[in-house]
Amino acid sequence: MALEMNLIQDIVTEPLAPNHANSPESPLAGWLCIQQSLAEKTDLALLTLAADKEIIGQIENDNSICKRFWNSAEYGGHCDEDCGKAYRRAVIANEAIEYRCHAGLQCFANPIFHNGKPLVVLGGRAFTSTGDYAGFLRRYQDCEAVQEGDCLHSVKFMDVREVREAAELIKSTAHFHFQSSSNTLMPFNADAPTAPDLLDAQLEIIRLSDELENKTRSLHQYRDFLQIVAQSLDSETVYAEVLEKFSEIMKAETSSLLVLNEESEELALEAAVGADFEAHAKIRMKVGDGISGSVMASGAPLLVRNTDTDRRVRNLKHGHYKTKSFISYPITLGQKKLGVINLTDRQGGASYESKDLTLVEMMAPQLALIIDRTEWFKKAEQYQQMSLTDALTGLPNRRYLEERLFEEVERSKRHATPLCFMLIDVDHFKKYNDIYGHTNADLVLIKTAAILRRSVRAIDMPARYAGDEFCIILPETEIKSAAFIAERLCREVRQTEFHSDQSELMGRVTLSIGVSSFGLARQTPLAIIETSDRALYQAKTLGRNRVAIFDDGTRD
Repeated sequence: MALEMNLIQDIVTEPLAPNHANSPESPLAGWLCIQQSLAEKTDLALLTLAADKEIIGQIENDNSICKRFWNSAEYGGHCDEDCGKAYRRAVIANEAIEYRCHAGLQCFANPIFHNGKPLVVLGGRAFTSTGDYAGFLRRYQDCEAVQEGDCLHSVKFMDVREVREAAELIKSTAHFHFQSSSNTLMPFNADAPTAPDLLDAQLEIIRLSDELENKTRSLHQYRDFLQIVAQSLDSETVYAEVLEKFSEIMKAETSSLLVLNEESEELALEAAVGADFEAHAKIRMKVGDGISGSVMASGAPLLVRNTDTDRRVRNLKHGHYKTKSFISYPITLGQKKLGVINLTDRQGGASYESKDLTLVEMMAPQLALIIDRTEWFKKAEQYQQMSLTDALTGLPNRRYLEERLFEEVERSKRHATPLCFMLIDVDHFKKYNDIYGHTNADLVLIKTAAILRRSVRAIDMPARYAGDEFCIILPETEIKSAAFIAERLCREVRQTEFHSDQSELMGRVTLSIGVSSFGLARQTPLAIIETSDRALYQAKTLGRNRVAIFDDGTRD
């Protein structure tokens, strides 16, 4: 106890440097040093104001959201209405005030006197609930700094009770410091407690601070976690990386992450730690089924300390798990349900407790944002793939073909490599429509596409060009080799039987193919396509079911 009391005395009466000792500003300079120590100890932001937005010294331990928003032309006006006017409101109130800013951060402002002038110590700037954090992400989802994660790397999370206790520590420390520094420095509140009471309050806060030490350490791990996932957000392994880090923080040897498919209302296993993911990769469960499905349906987390005594999981099969305690937590973003994270087999065999659930709750909003972005990214890739793929045949479409042909032409220019291109037409395709109907005519195109796909090399790219026309890009291919490939394709299709959906033989299908190549007179994709089209026209003119090669003597 004596040691703790001496420690308090050292903090609040720390001597100033000699050149400041006799200065009227000595108490204020001393306070700024104490403010820095308090910010580090409480893990909250702290600053001292001489007027609205007039900061003395610097902001200690500020979070990344406030750093980006405070002087932002777009969002700074919101900050002006909250922290920007906190000085005036605290002075007018003549007592400590607390408020939640536009971003959802819990803040406080404590007025004190220095040389007869009121100062205000402003602090906090921490989220006290996942709802506040999720609300911030939702309100500012269009903000570039939020989308890129720049303002999310040092976000602070703390229970509202802990913020208030820290505010009391700061208030009493400031009062004690200014009171003991000068007899002329009176506290702003005439009913302030005496020095012994202040020391008792300091000791109580030290005890509470020790309780927060483990949580603070975990929050630092959490910040590292945020930085890691922000870097790997576009990675195909993002879920595995996120779950591994999450499990490390929670000391879970076994964990799983299931993501909700909104269309099928099913949870799909996306990552697992401590288990063979490949063996369980096909796990699917409906919302409402099993523990994970029930947690997703209810939106409420499940903390089980002992599966043997918890009636909520009475029928749970313990399986291969080492311990009997687990956490199953629903991941949501506002009203949007995203998935479930499950944690079990805590290192050392201890049970999970409420404080562990609180830590999960702190990390869950960021995990929700990661899942939402990753699923959006996957959908965007699917939509892009769909936009570049012919829905009927599954081959790349004309849009993708033109992009790829441009790339291959440029490569041939740079490296002086050969390049050929063939344009393919299904002969008399209209008759299949007229005789067998559109559905069976589509079957002709589908089967022809399959033959083209399996008959070319891996480096070649077949595509559907338009209607009954196909094409193939043949990189690093001389014109003679291209002609040989084209003849083989004609033969493959000619020898294949095509049946209707009623198993009726639809007759022989043949192809006409025009082949052209990259050359001195054909240096652009358009020139290559046009000359292939001329060769195709020649093949049709000569009776179809054949290959025509464009050369400089070919005429329309």
